[in-house]
Amino acid sequence: MYAGATVSNGNFAQTHLVSLPKDLSILNRRGYASTTKKGVPLVFRVAATVYPSGIDGSGYTTTVGSDITTSIKFLGCQNNWVMRNAAIKWHAARDAMWKSVGIKRKHLGAYAKDGIRYNWNSNSTSWSDPVDGAGAAFAGGTWDVSNFSSYDDADFTLRLTGVGLDEDTDTAVSTGYNIGHSYLGSRATVPADSNVESSITPADESILVKLLDISATTSTSRRDDIVDDVQDGQDNPPYDEFVPSDVNHDITEPVELGRLNMFPQGAGGSLPQTATLDIPFGIMEVQMAHRDPGDNSGITADLALGLEVLDIYPMQG
Repeated sequence: MYAGATVSNGNFAQTHLVSLPKDLSILNRRGYASTTKKGVPLVFRVAATVYPSGIDGSGYTTTVGSDITTSIKFLGCQNNWVMRNAAIKWHAARDAMWKSVGIKRKHLGAYAKDGIRYNWNSNSTSWSDPVDGAGAAFAGGTWDVSNFSSYDDADFTLRLTGVGLDEDTDTAVSTGYNIGHSYLGSRATVPADSNVESSITPADESILVKLLDISATTSTSRRDDIVDDVQDGQDNPPYDEFVPSDVNHDITEPVELGRLNMFPQGAGGSLPQTATLDIPFGIMEVQMAHRDPGDNSGITADLALGLEVLDIYPMQG
């Protein structure tokens, strides 16, 4: 269970920032991680329940009209092959970093072997704390986010969303790297036109062109049109072309994992609502908003959040 922060009236605002590996470690008194020991990201399937009564049971403390709604968004990083390969490659990079200075597995702390600990969308993160049955936050232990040391002695952490970095320069030093962006920057770039060789127009009088023309009645102009269509059609990537100097690629953006809408004055509106979510790395941001167009009550009552972990499985990409 998590106590909610003050909910924004009219605009979405962050109310919870959850790291399930951290919180499961607290509640079960053992180490949990965002990845396997080989660096493969883990996806946490949870039943997320929002309680309009709030953690203290007081509910909406401001009188509201019949037209008020409360919306809850659950945001996570993308669940695709880029993020999967990025985590694996960064895991290998960390091992290489240790190896370069003679560090062996036996030198590591007990929980450093569990995998990289990530931030959400900045270079440092303040996580929400789970609460006990009385609504007080668990004390927890120390949750150090993984640190790296680059070739020029700069220390940095890793994050799952947020602006990337132009690593195609000699001054690509940061206190935090977006793992998806840095992974794409480490790969050979796919050309904008992937059909480069066939862009050369076949000679009209080529014997092969004539022999392979299955219709003797096909006009030259129609044949040329078909060739042009094949050359121009469906050979460009259906996703944004990666340019290292562009730090706001699609891969840096969070995606919506699910949403709930509540109507406090409607039938059953005061009852809890649940959505099933698949959370990559076990890390997500929760945003809430009250919308009261009729009487503008200025309501900001907080809502409690309950998470039940149903499954933990490796990301498929």
